[in-house]
This record gives sequence, C-alpha cells and structure tokens, in this order.
Amino acid sequence: MNTHLVSGKGLTNSVLASMLFGLVPVYIQLTELTGNTLFWNRIIFSALCLALVCYRMDRLQSFSAIFLCRKTVLMLSLGGLIVGFQWWLFVWGPVNNKTQDLSLGYFLLPLTLALTGKLVFNERLNKAQYFAMGFASLGVLAMLWQQGSLPWVSLAIAGLYPVYFIIRKPLQVDTLPALLFEHLLFLPASLFILMSDQSFIQNLTRSATLWYLLPGLGVLCSLSLICYINASRNLPVSLFGLLSYLEPALIFVVAITALGEVFTAQQWFSYSFIWLATAIICVDSARRLTQKIANQASR
Repeated sequence: MNTHLVSGKGLTNSVLASMLFGLVPVYIQLTELTGNTLFWNRIIFSALCLALVCYRMDRLQSFSAIFLCRKTVLMLSLGGLIVGFQWWLFVWGPVNNKTQDLSLGYFLLPLTLALTGKLVFNERLNKAQYFAMGFASLGVLAMLWQQGSLPWVSLAIAGLYPVYFIIRKPLQVDTLPALLFEHLLFLPASLFILMSDQSFIQNLTRSATLWYLLPGLGVLCSLSLICYINASRNLPVSLFGLLSYLEPALIFVVAITALGEVFTAQQWFSYSFIWLATAIICVDSARRLTQKIANQASR
C-alpha cells in the first residue's frame, strides 16, 4: 500500500471507531456489574449482533470458508486469544479503577503500531508523522515521569495489539466473518460462566434495565470493532496507529465531562503534547486525502 495516499474509507472508519470506543467507559457504568461479568455478556451479545449482521449482509458463506484453511483457523484463533484479552481489559479496567492505566496504554499503542509499520511492513513516515511521533513521545515520557513506572495494563495494550495486527493484516478474510469467529472462540465459556453465576442471575431478575443495557453493549462494541478493523485494513499501519490517538483523547473528554474525573496540572501538560500530535496527524491526513481526490478528479 502506498503510504502517501490516505483511504477516505479508512479515515472515516478510524474516526467512527474512536468515537464509539469513547462511549464505552460511560456506558458500562450504567450496568453496575463487575468487569468479568460485563466481558462475558459483551461476548454473547456481540456474537449475536455479528451473526445477525453477517446473515443480513450474506457473509455466512465467507464465515464458513474460514474453516477450509487450517492455517487461517490457526492464525485467527491465535489472534482471537490476543484481542479477546484486550476486550476484557477494556471493560474490566473502568470498573476496577484502571481507566488511567488503560488511557496510558492507548497513548503508547500508536507509537508501537507506527514502529511496527516501519520495522515489519517497511512503511515510511513522512515529516508530519515524524513530528507527531516526536510530540506524542514527549507526552508519553511526561506521563511516565509523573507515574514512575508503566502499569501491566498499559504494557499489555501497547505490546500485544501490534502482534494482533501483524497476524490479522495479511489474512484474506473479511472483517465481519473474522470478528464473528473471534467472538465464538469465547462463547462456550461465556454461556457456562454466566449460567453458573447466581449473583448475575439475581441481578438480571431484579433489574429490568439490564435486559436492554447488555444487548446495547454488544451492539456498541460490535460497531466499534467493525470500524476499527476496517480502518486497520484500509490504512497503512503507521498512519492507522497515529490516528488512534483520537480514541484516548475522546476518552479523556468523556472522563472530565461525563464521569467527573479531576486531572492535575501535570496531566494537562502531558496531554497537551498528545493533542498537538493528534492535530498534526488530522491536518496531514486531511491534506493528503484532499490531494488524492483532486488528483483523481483531474484524470
């Protein structure tokens, strides 16, 4: 893929994914359930949602085709275990006071993805992307200096997601069937654990709101993942990684406006570098997309 061109589809999916992911920390607070219970429910309802979408979009044949290649099944299973752990962290963290660790991990992730794109896929960064990485690195270093160390949650996000995209990117499998396959890996365990959880069953019988909040969580997470994977497959890894700064920035806005969290002056200082990096990438991406459209129109 030519790294100097920007896919409009990829850019749109990246922004939508960040916006939807930014809603999740607020949404899960409405359920008042534990992180583990939320994860198992997310798997069930996301699987149902994805299966319905695959059926409506006539993708079930593509899903069946996955099982015709042993290598594809093996690689998707390995990637599914990695990304499943990330899904668990994303719903477990906010209800276990690990939101800040999650945020730091997602701020580190674009740096590790950009490095992956350069080292693994031989993608070249332009000057704007180098400047963005520089400012983002300053912001991350400021965070590290303030906290003194990297939490395991942050390291898991920043270190394992690049491995997932290395596995996922070369596979010739449509987004929806692959996501359905990954969710079905955890479905048997999800059903068994929830059916054995008497506390969850009691909550379900007492709270009528859970009957629509939990399916809604599955829909929200499914849409987020579809947009996220589509963006990863339509953008160079380096640019995709740097655009991912929008997600933690939106989570920050949600944290101070919807969740009422307080941020110190030191945190404002480190976040300002991240916002500057995000602005540089957005302006550069818009400029190159406009240039691409103009070149196509002139042909």
